[in-house]
Amino acid sequence: MTNSSWTPTLLPAPTTRRGVVRALTAGTGVTAATFLAACGTQGAPGAGRGGASPSARLGPNGFTFKQPVELTYWKSLEGPRHEAQVKLTNDFNASRSDVKVNLEHVGTYAEAAQKLTTVLAANTPPDVMMLTVDTFMPVFVRLGALHQLDEFTRSDKSAKFETYVPGFIKNATINGKLWQLPLARSTPVLYYNKDHFKATGLPETAPSSWDDVLAAAQKLTRSGVIQADTTDNAQLAFPVAGYWWTFQSIAWAFGGKLSDEKFTPTVTQPETVQAMQFLADMVQRSKVARAYRTVGASGTAFRAGQLSFLVESTAVLTQTEEGTASRVGAAFMPQQKQRAVPGGGSGLSIINSIPVEKKEASWEFMKSITTTPNTVYFSKATGYMVVRTDAEKNPEYQQYLQQTPNAKVTFDQMQFVRTQDSIAEINGSTTAIEDAIRAVMIEGKNVKATMDELQRTLGNLAAQAPK
Repeated sequence: MTNSSWTPTLLPAPTTRRGVVRALTAGTGVTAATFLAACGTQGAPGAGRGGASPSARLGPNGFTFKQPVELTYWKSLEGPRHEAQVKLTNDFNASRSDVKVNLEHVGTYAEAAQKLTTVLAANTPPDVMMLTVDTFMPVFVRLGALHQLDEFTRSDKSAKFETYVPGFIKNATINGKLWQLPLARSTPVLYYNKDHFKATGLPETAPSSWDDVLAAAQKLTRSGVIQADTTDNAQLAFPVAGYWWTFQSIAWAFGGKLSDEKFTPTVTQPETVQAMQFLADMVQRSKVARAYRTVGASGTAFRAGQLSFLVESTAVLTQTEEGTASRVGAAFMPQQKQRAVPGGGSGLSIINSIPVEKKEASWEFMKSITTTPNTVYFSKATGYMVVRTDAEKNPEYQQYLQQTPNAKVTFDQMQFVRTQDSIAEINGSTTAIEDAIRAVMIEGKNVKATMDELQRTLGNLAAQAPK
């Protein structure tokens, strides 16, 4: 998950199923009725699942076509993440005479989602779409805009579907159906400044538990090795950012949850409150942490040596290593009662309204650019995680992990990936959670009162939103 491209707070909270569409179509000139009609979803929420048997075009190596099929792939992500997708698309085109993919960059994830809404209503959609797994993909699934992939995974043995990372597949599954193949996937990770640790006399290994983090942060803050922050001249070791995704992992670590599996919020349960209180105490009582409105601001401070820790995405591994003068270590997210991390980032989905032949060709493209060799290439080029479990046996990746220990941490942490709590799929919920974090950490609001208010807010959002 990269914050420069992922904007989950853009859309206002919906009040009805059509409200989701109105939020997505704001400023596009598209009405909710037009969009829903184009998606063919005036009926049940589960419409658009496909289910037709694979055609005679399926052979032992996948689908082939007598006449060339031309596809459009809409993508997000820039810089090396753009260049890697261009290479993978070009390689696919060079390997096939019967399928041609035209890659189009359509802006940030949020911008792409709004553009997709417009072209769906006009019945001129792309064929393959990159969507965030934890925000926009669930919205379009429930609107019937995406094609379910289970028929392909069952019938096309050449896909080696069993080698995809189970946690990433679970993330992409809604109502028992698969809607996405993983591509640019990430988890939160704990970065730390090894030079700060050494200068303080601490072992150059990351703390394993949140209690250990606090103990290390107290020593680091007192040591004087941290660069003073330019805003207040204070030397503090740990950042607490207003970021729901990382708080999800912390809540799990303390045994809490943001909601149950049916969208009922649980932020007032003692364990979740304890997680928030622990962070608040680091800021306000122990005075070893600084509160940041955004995780991006904490990353800037860490790279400048103004923090000893950073809680951020595995997707910024390369950026963090190259942008920090000190030696950087990466470690699992700390545990307390347990260890668990949400899987973020994005994957590839097929648009439901396109012809069957194009769906089959889209599957071929998606399958190809997420093979084991290609996910290894994409991971090395971008910092995102590999999406195949057998990548560990790939000689090129084995060598990369030996040369890049921090990358091995991100690979090994895949065993702790869980699907984010269901409330995160409700439009407006992540905004509310981040507002609550900022209210406690920056404004000094009471934790229990803030969590009580958050519970009410999330409950209202869940009650009003389509499931």
